[in-house]
Amino acid sequence: TPLFYFSVKKTEAGGGIMVTASHNPPNYNGFKITNAGGIPLGIDEGLLDIKELAKDFVEATNKGKVTDDKELKDQYIDFLIKNSGIKPGFVKNKIAVDTGNGMGSLTITPLFDKLKIDYAPLNFEIDGKFPNRSPDPAHEGALDRLKKKVIEQNADLGIAFDGDADRLAVVDENGNWIPAQFILALLWQAKPTKVVYDLRFSKAIREFIGSYGTRSMVGHAHVAKTMRHSKSELGGETSGHFFFKEMNYTESAALAALKLIHFVQESKKPLSELVKPLNKYFYSGEIAIEMKDIKKSGRIIKALEEKYSDGERDMFDGLTVEYPEWWFNVRPSNTEPLLRLIVEANTKELMEENKKELIQVLSSF
Repeated sequence: TPLFYFSVKKTEAGGGIMVTASHNPPNYNGFKITNAGGIPLGIDEGLLDIKELAKDFVEATNKGKVTDDKELKDQYIDFLIKNSGIKPGFVKNKIAVDTGNGMGSLTITPLFDKLKIDYAPLNFEIDGKFPNRSPDPAHEGALDRLKKKVIEQNADLGIAFDGDADRLAVVDENGNWIPAQFILALLWQAKPTKVVYDLRFSKAIREFIGSYGTRSMVGHAHVAKTMRHSKSELGGETSGHFFFKEMNYTESAALAALKLIHFVQESKKPLSELVKPLNKYFYSGEIAIEMKDIKKSGRIIKALEEKYSDGERDMFDGLTVEYPEWWFNVRPSNTEPLLRLIVEANTKELMEENKKELIQVLSSF
């Protein structure tokens, strides 16, 4: 998908369609649709209009032509190298790489070979049935083989991609998963600049980035739009999407991986040490609460707003309530009949206590 975004921009196309179900299981499929420049079309940018138009399919009178531009991949690889700041032979660290039988190996193999990076490949064979792990690296157990590979190969870090290679997951030299929000903080630390993050990010990251940061609603179209409006150079989501101004405000997991590898190499510290200062609070991760009737979500959020009226509240995306020692956000999913909950607190006990209470309240509806 990042190669697709790059190609739409590079060829000055009027728009683009990527056939992909992203990180979903093999029985799913779908389209990612962009405007000129590779800018994603979301619900607020006309996607629902396209849905209506597609109901009445009419065969075109004047048909276009299909061409296969093999040079675009090479141009994208050269773009990644130029914008990563890495020269061939610079990287001395060993990297374990899991492309999950998805599309990532299409660019990672020639990219890492050209940069002479020592890497241990895992699941590089492209297979849409995804025989070895879920195409979603956030799925339980999806990173187990990568963690094992890092230890076996004595690698300095491990990276994994989702099915269409626009999301990045990272494990450190000890085989421990590093949350995407910590990775965004390191990318920012490598080059402090304006940065956009979704509102689910830990309080620790918001404090670390300070006035350089701007929060966004959840969803890649929202992050990209906020980056353009705030003139930010970097953006990220807790899901592992990383956005760059040089990518015309779209994602590139490969560029994020290269910039991270460059920073770890330059710091001369293990990744686990670099993220240690960010691990200040106790973060629940996103919890999905199934809704029998998602239309009730407005009423549910209103009830929560009243119940937690003694906290500092805002309705930027769902409901966020902040207290001195803990905070939470609850919002309807953009894609599924779910409410999504995040809870973070200064202590594990406080986080677990409030998480339990909020789940009980939400489940009662």
